[in-house]
Amino acid sequence: NAVSETPTGRWTVPPLLEDGPTISNITTKKATIAWTTSRKADSKVAFGTETGVYLPIEPSASDLSPAHVITLSGLQPSTNYYYIAKWTDEDGNTGVSPEKSFVTQPAPSVKDVSASNVGLSSAILKYTTLGASKVRIYYGTTTSFGGLKEVATSTTETIQTTEITGLADGTKYYYRIDTLDEELAQYEGTILDFTTLPRPKINNVRIQQVRNTAQSTVLITWQTNTEVSSIVTYYPENQPGLSTDEVNITLTKGDHRIIIKGLLPQTNYNLIVKGRDRLGNEATSDVQKLTTATDTRPPVITNVRIEGTISKLSNNSDNTQVAQVVVSWNTDEPTTSQVEFGEGTGTTYSQKTQEDVNLTVNHLVVITGLAPSKVYHLRILSKDKAENLGRSIDTVTITPKATDNALDLVLSSLQQTFGFLTSN
Repeated sequence: NAVSETPTGRWTVPPLLEDGPTISNITTKKATIAWTTSRKADSKVAFGTETGVYLPIEPSASDLSPAHVITLSGLQPSTNYYYIAKWTDEDGNTGVSPEKSFVTQPAPSVKDVSASNVGLSSAILKYTTLGASKVRIYYGTTTSFGGLKEVATSTTETIQTTEITGLADGTKYYYRIDTLDEELAQYEGTILDFTTLPRPKINNVRIQQVRNTAQSTVLITWQTNTEVSSIVTYYPENQPGLSTDEVNITLTKGDHRIIIKGLLPQTNYNLIVKGRDRLGNEATSDVQKLTTATDTRPPVITNVRIEGTISKLSNNSDNTQVAQVVVSWNTDEPTTSQVEFGEGTGTTYSQKTQEDVNLTVNHLVVITGLAPSKVYHLRILSKDKAENLGRSIDTVTITPKATDNALDLVLSSLQQTFGFLTSN
């Protein structure tokens, strides 16, 4: 049978899907979907977090083209999304692709956050970032912060260190490290805190004279608010070039004490107390002034030793022998050396050795020209720089007896051996 039709010039079926849809450029917040069709058509994408269930709003492009590209935005990190591509030609024919899915990138993260090298006015923050293009560090004395430091980072896992400066000493600081992804979307971190070191301070410096010491001695006490070493610098007034340091490197918080010995009597001294903490921060006191007391205490004599020997007088034809006594002792401060002595026992001393005016704490005096096998008594005299005289107790000693000459020793030996007597 013959039939007739009149063409309308309109498509009655949608364009065919030739390629895709494919997903690319997936980030934490965005993804790009592309596909091609056999004819020109507009572009739409329906998507959602459940299969077959899509959001009411469909990103679209009204331009008619066989190549279609739609970028999804406003996505959530680490989320599985389902989508279909849709296209409608100029005659209203709509095509739909099969459903596909993708997962967005995880949010940038920061971990292993710690504050180290915390000083008086600075601290170093150490942390590890992953997937972040930069971080923003908020810090302040309250959780409202007030300070901000921005640091560019690598999207690969990287250990970062950032120094925070301009802080107040002895203050608690709060801080938070936020990460930003490549699209500068910001992700909030956890609020942490650290406390800057207090500035070392020295208080209550006290100076006390120590009594009954050989030389002028003072006890210095003070207190500190932090753990620091103990340092005392002192020198005679107007003579800073003669300064001396007494140091105790043990770090102590609270009470400190140092004893300074060997000061000059009746002398004006300047004294400064110091302390350094473990980071080298130093606290210094004001200059303290003191005048040492007059030295009125005599030196103490100890470790007295007396030894006797026999020797022959030089240029003596009859082999006359004499004795000598070696006297040694110690004193608890530098003094002169002298011995007074006399024959027999008693309390009078008829002779003295020449005074050795060199000040020392180890002494030795030799008394010569004494008679062998005889009793002598002696007393040690030691005088310090302040003319205080120390005396030992009276000591009695007996000089060694004279030794026989060589011929007498031979004859005595023969007599004992052969039993005969010798005669003149």
